[in-house]
Amino acid sequence: MSPPVEVIALTPSRRVHRRRFIAVPAALYRGDPCWVPPLRRDVHRLLDPSANPWHRHGEIALFIARRGAETVGRIAAVHDRRRDPTVPTPTGAFGFFECIDDADCAAALLDAAERWAAERGCVAIRGPMSPTMDDECGCLVEGFDSPPVVQMAYNPPYYGHLLEAAGYRKEQDLLAYELMSAQEIRRPIVRIADAVEASGEFRLRRVDPRRFRDEVDIVRRIYNAAWERNWGFMPLDEVEIAWRAKSLEQILDPRFALFVEARRGEAFEPVAFGLAVPDVNEILIRLKGRLTPVALLRILRGLRRVTTIRVMLLGVTPQYRRRGLEAVLIREMHRRAARDGIRRAELSWVLESNVAMHRTIQKAGGRHYKTYRIYAKNLRP
Repeated sequence: MSPPVEVIALTPSRRVHRRRFIAVPAALYRGDPCWVPPLRRDVHRLLDPSANPWHRHGEIALFIARRGAETVGRIAAVHDRRRDPTVPTPTGAFGFFECIDDADCAAALLDAAERWAAERGCVAIRGPMSPTMDDECGCLVEGFDSPPVVQMAYNPPYYGHLLEAAGYRKEQDLLAYELMSAQEIRRPIVRIADAVEASGEFRLRRVDPRRFRDEVDIVRRIYNAAWERNWGFMPLDEVEIAWRAKSLEQILDPRFALFVEARRGEAFEPVAFGLAVPDVNEILIRLKGRLTPVALLRILRGLRRVTTIRVMLLGVTPQYRRRGLEAVLIREMHRRAARDGIRRAELSWVLESNVAMHRTIQKAGGRHYKTYRIYAKNLRP
């Protein structure tokens, strides 16, 4: 008989404990050609309470599972105190879930996260969120035949079955679309974008890297207004969005960081924003998670040869919705990608409940090719 599963609690503030937690997936994914090892430095920054400003209002606990001498899984339990007053039932989260294909191991890990969340007054738990909806989230349930793009999750097909066996049920799906540069944007979107541009009421401009801090603050205002009513949304303050922007600054490509500005008298005001970033995962998949000087050089050189971009933000402030501004951003990003040799774009992720965005992407020619699922479970009978 196999030894019983032992779940061990780790302390996020201790680097040696974070290192132990971060090391777990490497053995589990050995030989999987689609797994992209994240840069260990980046995972440390997410988990470290002294580095990530989210920890000012969020709490996280780390657990690993061992069976005898073998480490067989890990999980993080998450509680964001800001969320409790905004929902009828206080809800915790789990994330960073990795596990062998074993229901007993998964149940032990999930039970540890559930008990931790219940001790903090949570009556439900959802996930995976690692650790928030603004980070990697969702369990991949469709589209296992290709590696994930930057900051998107990946897992074996059996994870969904493990979660369902432990009593979890679907709460929300997140969809990813693929749009090839070789195909032309379909006529309905072209007509809408042409009409917007011909109106003279709007103009496009690129993010100005020389004014990076000011531009990030504009993005924050648009982001918090545009996503306010989305399922699971929590606003970002100046400190958090600046921290996140800093992590993207090195791979930011101004060609694909665009504002739409609306005319206000003689001036123009930003009212929509689109951001696509190069898929650095095309490079990271060969680096084994270590950022050595040689690896850094490979990343910087490799960015010029990346063939995929991820459209990760596409938002319009509420008063300018249904004006065709999403069509303008999608068409312009497609133009630039096709012109400069980018082979394809992934538009991800889109909440399944965001019907308007699905219609726009599908009208443009986007193909739904991956699905990520957020699961949930009640912690009280």
